[in-house]
Amino acid sequence: MIEVRWNLPATLDTAYTKTRIEKASNEQGPYHHVAEIDLFDSVGLPINQFVDPNGNQSSWYIVRFFAPSTNRSTEFVVAYFPLTPRERRLVNYIEQWLPEIIIPDLTDDALSLAFRFAINSFNVHPPETTFNINNFPRNYEQFLVFGAQVNLAMLKYLRIGIRDFSYSDMGFSLNLDRGSKIAKAAEDIGKLWEGSISLAKWNFIPQGIGLGSMPLPVSVGASLNRGLLNVLDIMNQLSR
Repeated sequence: MIEVRWNLPATLDTAYTKTRIEKASNEQGPYHHVAEIDLFDSVGLPINQFVDPNGNQSSWYIVRFFAPSTNRSTEFVVAYFPLTPRERRLVNYIEQWLPEIIIPDLTDDALSLAFRFAINSFNVHPPETTFNINNFPRNYEQFLVFGAQVNLAMLKYLRIGIRDFSYSDMGFSLNLDRGSKIAKAAEDIGKLWEGSISLAKWNFIPQGIGLGSMPLPVSVGASLNRGLLNVLDIMNQLSR
């Protein structure tokens, strides 16, 4: 069982009264019909979630809006999974540290994407790991928080920065420059993240096998060079 959600289009003709949910085992499809539900509930509020009793997080979902009167459907929108309890807990930290101008625009879809990008960045940093949101080590969660902050800041940077402006009239000047400040904050957090992750990932390097782990006959010790530095000396002695 899995719940999926979707974002409604900003404008949608009133003829569209049904929502069709489709599912696939691969992102590229093929997608097959799962259910058709009403677009609005009994009091006129839009319905933007569905529970698939046979679904799981390995499935992919898309949604189309259908107009029975014209037998037409819209282009699909991609459905997403709601935040997990762990993601919701981490969001509390993120919201306390992000600037107030970004918080109102945060959606579950954007937050989930930010966490996914943060995990991917952690995983691909050498040595490569394969963590996901469920098995990510709890004592390394700060990398999820920092990484998500950087991703969210950059996500909003262009939308906010493009609305910045400068105004001057009769000696009065106004300079609204939020974009560059957000970009600078993201850069500073990114440097902190990059600097600390390099040290943290050392803990995930497979441990090597030392010389002392090789069992040797007692008689070999007398024939080894005192300045033994190369394991090949041992192999030469054993091959005689």
